[in-house]
Amino acid sequence: MMRAVIIGFAHMHVNEVALYLSEQPDFELAAVADVDSGVEKVPDYRYTGQWNLKNVRENYCSNVYEDYTKMLDEVKPDMAFILTENCMKPAVVEACAKRRVNVCIEKPMAVSLSEAKKIQETVKKYGIEAVVNWPVAWRPYLHKMKAALDSKVVGEPIKLRYINGHTGPLGKGAKHRGVTENAEEMSDEIRAKTWWHQEKYGGGVFLDISCYGCLFAKWLMGDGEKSVLSYGANLNTPFGDTADNFAAIIKYDDRMSVIEGTWTTPRAVIPSGPMVLCTEGVIMCTGGAENAPDVKAYDIYGNEIALPDCKVQDKYRNMPWHYANHVNTGEEILDILTLDKNVEIMAILDAVVKASESGKEEKISD
Repeated sequence: MMRAVIIGFAHMHVNEVALYLSEQPDFELAAVADVDSGVEKVPDYRYTGQWNLKNVRENYCSNVYEDYTKMLDEVKPDMAFILTENCMKPAVVEACAKRRVNVCIEKPMAVSLSEAKKIQETVKKYGIEAVVNWPVAWRPYLHKMKAALDSKVVGEPIKLRYINGHTGPLGKGAKHRGVTENAEEMSDEIRAKTWWHQEKYGGGVFLDISCYGCLFAKWLMGDGEKSVLSYGANLNTPFGDTADNFAAIIKYDDRMSVIEGTWTTPRAVIPSGPMVLCTEGVIMCTGGAENAPDVKAYDIYGNEIALPDCKVQDKYRNMPWHYANHVNTGEEILDILTLDKNVEIMAILDAVVKASESGKEEKISD
């Protein structure tokens, strides 16, 4: 039995992480603690940090510490699941690493490439294991897409197209896995005080959504990314100082990835998942984000192509399940969840942000 703790309640993904830990027989959620990042407290509307803590305490773990370092010292967990504001991740990882506690960091792993490298150095210095949780890694239809691409059923990939969006993490009608209800209505004045809409805490659409596009660029298109052109703007959330919409082009020698994201338009009216244009056709997600997405392939004449069988193994149910399988069997962690691969993903994301700030094409760091 592995003893787990949760550190941080800034990210609403904490609710599904706690749920998955409660369902995994090889894990015990032994304790939880929040982290003081300096963000101003707001009323506990659904999916805010205080609400997330209350939900986890009432449903999954009543052992709540005021000080996360004291929790680490007393509980001595095997793994810490980190769901703090993005800006707090290097410090929390270091506190865990010094105590030889393995970590699972919620995506993206940091606010910048330099911060990601700090985490990487800390992990290597203390010899702990670190993984990064991407919720999309547990979607069966995306494994089906990856298998289809690997089989070359319609040739080599040449262009990735991906758009993702919602009304903001705390926006109108927002709903997150692990909780059945939608976000409650709140004023722009309160929403502005949350970390999501403040750049200094690692908020904004780039870190929240463009990170997924960078992940897909690495997962589905492979290595070879060279540079980025991008543009971000605050189009409908003037109460915050972060971009709420962006578009970016990731350039390779012989391919491209086009990624977009929005905090102003809900997923229900946005196509679900990535589309990959290939030399002999296209592989695309179908069904819509809210309507059981699937994957289909078509040749250049529009004829549907049969896809190879892809039975997604049980170890890809969610991160607690995947990590337990890793410990129990010795099987490797899925590549895109490893720390080193996430530093590469972070290099793309870092260039996306810098290109938007500079208005120029930015090279992706090696």
